[in-house]
Amino acid sequence: MIEYFLSIFILLFSFLLTYSLVKRWIVLGKELGLVGRDLNKYEKPEVTEIGGFFVLLSVCISILLYVALKVYLIKTTFNLLQIFIIETVVSLSLIIGILDDVLGWKKGIKHWKRVLLTSTLALPLMVTSSGVSVINIPFIGPIDVGMLYPLVLVPIGIIGASNAFNMIAGYNGLEASMGLILFTSLAIKSYLSGLYYISYTSLITVSSILAFFIFNKYPARVFPGNSFTYGIGALYGSLIILGNMEKFGVITYTLYFIELILFLRGLKDGIYKENFGIPDEKNCLKEPYEKIYSMTHLAIKINKKIFGCATERKVVITLSLLQALICIVSLLT
Repeated sequence: MIEYFLSIFILLFSFLLTYSLVKRWIVLGKELGLVGRDLNKYEKPEVTEIGGFFVLLSVCISILLYVALKVYLIKTTFNLLQIFIIETVVSLSLIIGILDDVLGWKKGIKHWKRVLLTSTLALPLMVTSSGVSVINIPFIGPIDVGMLYPLVLVPIGIIGASNAFNMIAGYNGLEASMGLILFTSLAIKSYLSGLYYISYTSLITVSSILAFFIFNKYPARVFPGNSFTYGIGALYGSLIILGNMEKFGVITYTLYFIELILFLRGLKDGIYKENFGIPDEKNCLKEPYEKIYSMTHLAIKINKKIFGCATERKVVITLSLLQALICIVSLLT
């Protein structure tokens, strides 16, 4: 019974801490000049950047508090190593993300260097040889890949998860919505699999993102920044690996695989695509290119055909519904 009340307390703590920090940061960030233009709006208003940093910071603090309460009140250290692996991954992602955001590397750093930086997020999983090295290959069966799993497949998974989550972005509430859906589905999947520490970590993340979403939803008062996208993507990938749920993770990332294909299509055509639409005076968006190079462009096209006007909110709802549908399918398979 005491563990139940502690769990509820930590979830409330995570929500309130994120809410308080982000609310204060919106004002302070503007005073410090850490703002960006909202390009999907005709007026291009200035919005505070890097709000997502406080989401991951709250997750870190909440997990540590949860561990402390379990150790001192419930007298258990079960899954402590795995929890601190998660904590280390999130902490590293915060450092990389804030450097990218504050130093403006996203405007000048080469993409391959950014990928190299995010490879460090896999180190906690690699040095502890986390995950299960036996993988099931269709038409072949289970194969034990041995050391290739922690030294090769794990970093590929974490690099892919963190960078992919950064690809479907740029709209008010989009990254937060996708994060809420992914981690809610992961919480359900891991709970049904008996992986309660993964389920609870996912719920802590959901609680923190939900508080951030209040300020990030349309019309946004704060942007998430790369601190959020790298951290959320790396955290999701880490939990998938620790829970040996790679199949589930791959299915839930379907939209991001499609996004990668569309991105490569753009490179083939000599275009390094942007996700933003082009707003008119009524804030109806149109596609920035003749061809589709992003899921956001596809969502704009779909909404224009159905409603005649593709608003930013409708684009986010469309992509969120697609992600929710994919997650439901993944839970049923």
